[in-house]
Amino acid sequence: MKPFSLIGRKTQREVTPERRSAVRYRLHLPVIFHWNDGSEFTEGGFTHDVAHDGALIFSARCPPIGCDVRIEVLIPSPDQSGEQLRIQCVGKVTRAFVREGNRSCFGVRGFFDDDNIVRQIVM
Repeated sequence: MKPFSLIGRKTQREVTPERRSAVRYRLHLPVIFHWNDGSEFTEGGFTHDVAHDGALIFSARCPPIGCDVRIEVLIPSPDQSGEQLRIQCVGKVTRAFVREGNRSCFGVRGFFDDDNIVRQIVM
């Protein structure tokens, strides 16, 4: 009996082992991120995926690898209350990729938890 694989037609030997310990959720949400590498920077982008221990973010500009970064993921309210949730995470940039044109992405390792959820009224 052949081993079952969710990664196309690769055999088990060809599958790269998953190094992440947390489940990732493919979410396309707006994000604001801040970092300081001698000067203060604030940029925006969108998440590609989010886990409780980090995120992958697409943006035109990325912080340098190894830099401390604070990200705020903006989540619209599921009801019509006009509230917006901001889930914050302070972490470290672990990787960065330059994609075609001005699309780049970077990975952040840090933890989202209930203490970092902020409710905000959107007008």
